[in-house]
Order: sequence, then structure tokens, then C-alpha cells
Amino acid sequence: MSSGTKSRSQAAPRPAPRLKIKRKAIANLEAELLRRVRAKEGMSRVDLARQLSLAPSTVGTYVDRLITEGFLSERQKVERDFGRPPTLLGLNPEGGRFIGVDFDAHNIMATVVDFSQQPMRQIHKTIRPSDSVRQIIGKVERAIEELMNHHSRAVLGIGVGVPGTIDSKHQVALHYDHIPGWENIPLGSRLAKRFKVDVYLENNIRSMALAELWFGHGRGVDNFICLGIRTGISAGIITGGRLLHGRSNRAGEIRGWLCPVAPIGRVASGPAGSLAWNCERLQQLEQIVSMPAILKAVKAALERGEKSVLREKQGAVEFEDVADAARRGDKMVVNVLSAVAQTLGWVACQINVIFNPQKIILAGPLMTLGEAFLAPFQQSINGFCSDPHQEAPIVVGSELGSFNGALGAAALALHEWKPKR
Repeated sequence: MSSGTKSRSQAAPRPAPRLKIKRKAIANLEAELLRRVRAKEGMSRVDLARQLSLAPSTVGTYVDRLITEGFLSERQKVERDFGRPPTLLGLNPEGGRFIGVDFDAHNIMATVVDFSQQPMRQIHKTIRPSDSVRQIIGKVERAIEELMNHHSRAVLGIGVGVPGTIDSKHQVALHYDHIPGWENIPLGSRLAKRFKVDVYLENNIRSMALAELWFGHGRGVDNFICLGIRTGISAGIITGGRLLHGRSNRAGEIRGWLCPVAPIGRVASGPAGSLAWNCERLQQLEQIVSMPAILKAVKAALERGEKSVLREKQGAVEFEDVADAARRGDKMVVNVLSAVAQTLGWVACQINVIFNPQKIILAGPLMTLGEAFLAPFQQSINGFCSDPHQEAPIVVGSELGSFNGALGAAALALHEWKPKR
């Protein structure tokens, strides 16, 4: 036997299969315990034991270990007039950090949160139209690196909201129309190899839905739809408190729906009025309701010679200019947005019939428009959803800002993470 070869007896012992199964079961149970505390801080050990259908002594063993390892903390409930006050459990912010990245064809948004889900720092990087796939991945990696290096606390996981279709099982970004060459990229394994932590990939609009579920208008809501509108449009579907992926991970990919195009300046006030424009022509939803589509419609109106404050703009018209014009009550821009809102209202009513959600949450740059978009959108919904036996959905705008997808990606990593056993 050569000196570089170890005998079987010298080799490091491998855990027996039963031991590996037991360790996995313990890690899963502790992760579920942490999720329960995360969902409702201020729980006692007795509460946890009751929820998990376990003996209090068993739960106590796991809780003690998680406290020793720095993931949980305890405090006493003081507002009690008799008896010994119960000891309540909370997440220890010092337990570690989680990084979330969200990007599309134009922007990379990244954030880092502590173990109690509180944001610590945010980074924004711009993607240029000339950037190659390699350059975009490099920018994502540098954003992660900056967030990892800003604090000594350990990073336990990374979540990435990826545009387009993904294979979450194999951590592969499959395809995205708006980045040339974005095909079959093993992004998860590449990032895991470089940063030496677990990486979790999710579609970026679903990341926005997760952010709403854990931080925003979806908190405590079992069934809702998050419509994310940016370079494209997609739907993050939460049903029974869980994210819906579908058989081939394409649930919510509504960008290709054939939808009616509302003539600018006409408003549908009910089903009869709706039919007048419903049959005129159909386009894919993304060609009507997305940032590029809105900019295209505004530029076409300017080329037709319509009056607008945007004629004073020097250089290319950007979405920020459109938003400013809308806030100033510019008639041309308001008409364009009203037409877009009509089509989106029609879509919302179809979604309402299929899923009957408790809420529909709009997320993305359109939310900077406030009532300039939400008002005609709700008006359109009220016109189309006229079935007396089917209530119109409740629609709200996200309040989480432009880092909502990154926040959702970080929370995804945090919720999927399990203690090493």
C-alpha cells in the first residue's frame, strides 16, 4: 500500500445511514421550529410543543441547543399579574446574515438581512444594454461580495431572484428574453462554489410575492396574487400560504396571454362597453403592460404630435419622466396609463375568476405613480368584474419599494436554511 493511500481502517468514519437520516430529521425539525418563531415571535416553549405535537421536554432540548448556538434568545413576559411569567422565544439577530439579489434586464438590487429578517444594507447596480451575460453575472457576484464583506457576522445563505424561467431543483437559469444569450446558466452552483454557502434560486417575480408574504400586504393572508410589472410582467401566486410553482415551474408566467388593447382615451365602464374594444385586436400582455411597452406608447403619442410636458424633455424619455408627467396631470400620459390600466384590469378579473384571491398586489415601478395608475386600474376592474356572484378583487400597491424582490430572495434563503447537524 502506498504512503498516499489510507486503509479502510484509517479512513475517516462515515456516518451510518440511520445516523444521517436522524440528523436530517433533527435539522428539518429545528428549521420548522425557527420558522414558527419567525412567523410569530413571542411564542413560549409550550406553544411550540403544542403546535408541533411534541412533548415540551423534547422541544426544550431543541430550543436549548438553538439558544446555545446563538439562533434563538429568550425573554420573560412581564405583563402578567399572577404566577411565574412565561419565557418567550425570539430570533437572535446575531445568529447570522442572509443575502438576497434580484435583477432584470436593467437593474441589480441586492440586500442583506440579519437572522431576525431586518435589512442591514442595500446595493443597486445598473445593467447596461451592452453588458454580456458574463458581465452581468460578474456584477451580481460583486454585489454579493460587497455585502458579505461589510460585516463580520457569518453569511448563512444567498437567495437570488432570477428573471425568466428557472429550474429551481437544479439551480439553473433557463431562459430570459430580455438578456441576449441568457440560456441554461448554472447560476446556483456557480455562486455556491464561489461563496461557499447554500444558494437558492427563484423567479424574481415570485421573490416579490415572497416579500409581500413575509413583510408586506400579504402578511397573514393565505391566498393572494402579486403582479410584478417591470421589463416584463408575471404573477407570483400564493395559495394556502405557499408559493405555487406548477408542474414545470411556470405557474404565473402570464406575459404571453393574448389580451385586448384599449384605445387610448376610451374607458370601459361595464361589460357592454368592454366588448366594444375587447374584439378590436389582441396582443401579448407584455407588449401592453410593461415598462418598455408604456414607454413605447408614450413615444408613439409624441410622434403623433400630441401635446405633453414631455416635449420639453431634452434627450430620451425615461420612465421617471413619464411618472413625473403623470403626477403633474399630463393628459397624454394619463390617457396612455388609463389604456394600460384597462387591459390590466381585464387580466385581474380573469385571475380573480381562476384563483379567487383575497388580494391582488401590484409591485414594480408602476407603484411610483400612486393613484395616477391605481385609480383607473380599480375603475377598470369594477367595470369588467360585473358578475353579481363574483366579487371584484381587492387591489393594493406594494409599499416595499424597489428592493422588494431582493428582500424576498433574502427571506427565501433564510426560510430554506437549516442548521447543520
